[in-house]
Order: sequence, then C-alpha cells, then structure tokens
Amino acid sequence: MLMSLDQLIHVLFWVSIVAALLFTGLVTFYFWYSRRQSNNYLENQDFDLRYFIQKQVDYRGRVTGYECLLRQRQADGSWRLPQELGSLPLQRVIFLLEDTFKSLPSEPITLSINLEYEQIVSPEFRYFVRWALSKIEPMKLAVEYTARKPTQGYQKPLFLRRIHEARQYGMHFDIDNVGADLDNLRNIEWLLDEVDTLKCSMRVFRKTDPNVWLDLNLQFWHQLSQRRHINLVLMGIEDQADEQLAEQLNIRLRQGYRFGRPVDPQATAEHEKEVIPRAATNPTDASHH
Repeated sequence: MLMSLDQLIHVLFWVSIVAALLFTGLVTFYFWYSRRQSNNYLENQDFDLRYFIQKQVDYRGRVTGYECLLRQRQADGSWRLPQELGSLPLQRVIFLLEDTFKSLPSEPITLSINLEYEQIVSPEFRYFVRWALSKIEPMKLAVEYTARKPTQGYQKPLFLRRIHEARQYGMHFDIDNVGADLDNLRNIEWLLDEVDTLKCSMRVFRKTDPNVWLDLNLQFWHQLSQRRHINLVLMGIEDQADEQLAEQLNIRLRQGYRFGRPVDPQATAEHEKEVIPRAATNPTDASHH
C-alpha cells in the first residue's frame, strides 16, 4: 500500500529527527572520550610519580606543618610538577601517599595535600579524607585547592557539599595561590564560609616594576583573613627581605625556600633526619578556627 505524500513527509520528518539525535550523541561521546584520553595520562602506571614535602613554619621558626607536592620523574632524572593533576585518580594518590606518611613525624601539626576539582567532586573523595585522617593521626589533614574561574560543567553545589562533609570529619580546607587580580577574589568568594586557610605567594606580589598596578595586595588578603577568621600563609619566602615583609604585615605562618626546599621523604633515614626535623610539640600559633 503506497503512502500518501503527507504520510511520507511525516515519516521523513521523524527519521531526520532521530538521525540528528544520533549524530549529536555520537559527537558528544567522541568529544568526551577524546578529552578523557588527552587528560588521563597520569593514570599510566609507568609514570614515576612521588610526593615531595615542604615544611611550613611560624614566625618563631617552629615547624607547623608539611605540604605534599606531587612530582614526576623526567628523562634526565629530575623531578617536576606534572600537568593535568586532576587526571590522577584518588586511588593512586592513596598508593603514593602510603610511603610518604610513614616518613612524617608523629606530631599534632598539619599535613596539606593539593587536590583538583575533579578529585574533590569524585565519589572516592569521602573515603580518601577518612583514610588520610586515620593514617596521619595525630597530624591534622588539610586539602588545598587552587581556585580557578568555573568552566562548563563545574558544579558549585556538589563541590561545596563535598567540602562541607569533609570538614565535618575534621578536614581543613585551604585555598592555595590567591593572587593579585580581582578575579582571584571573585573565584573564591562563594567558598569563604568553608575556608580555613588562605595561601599567598610572594612570587605574585613581588613587583620588579614599581609602575605595575596590583588590584589586590598582601595587606588586602591579611585584612580579609582577619575579618573572616581565616589563617593566612605567606609562601615563596626566599630571603630576609621577604621574611621582614611577613613580619611587617604580621603574617605568622610562612613557607618557602628560606625555610627549606621540597624534599623526597623516601630518601635514606640519615638524610631524612637532616632535612625533616621534628616539629614543635605545641604549635599554638598555627591553630585553625
């Protein structure tokens, strides 16, 4: 039985709709797959990854904590910061941290671990926090996050929920590398109620040209931290002049090459004793709110 012209047009219309949906789905899947393939290189077990640690001190020079910094071994034997940190699964982060934790002192100070957005919103984040807290006790756990402008797919409610739940377990939440641009403030304003520590780097605020204008200076971040009852850490302190600036601004917590470079905690026991001194037992000046 032959179809009428109207029936044929109707059938062709729905065929074109189905074809368009299939084509859109195929393109979306290909884009997701190709993006994942380009970003998940840290899942490759052949890459030699290791956590180095750098100490943080108070204004009296007492060790108040350590920051775990991920490094990848290069062909020349050197260790450098890898790219696309968010592509490292939390399961492998746990594996890499096992040996690192064994090398740390058993003191009530803070251990900071840098994580990316993808790692924090992953379903494994709750388990990671509980695991880390149980492993490093009596040390306190701080997850550091470098805030960036939210991109497509960025889920603020989910991110906030993950952080809020983790802080209920006892985790501290730190914002790393707040800078001198107004965008740096805009990118974290919605997070401030959950923030325990802000970290500024001298490298951002050290002006070589006096004519360069900074939207935000260190004094701004110091005042904001005091107003919001948030700790402030000045990083990138390299010499006496940097340390004097921290004194002038009354920034009590400090980190940088002046106090020690990142070191490999899996070095020999003799080397560890030299580069990782035991911390003060009562770092009252580094307590979080």
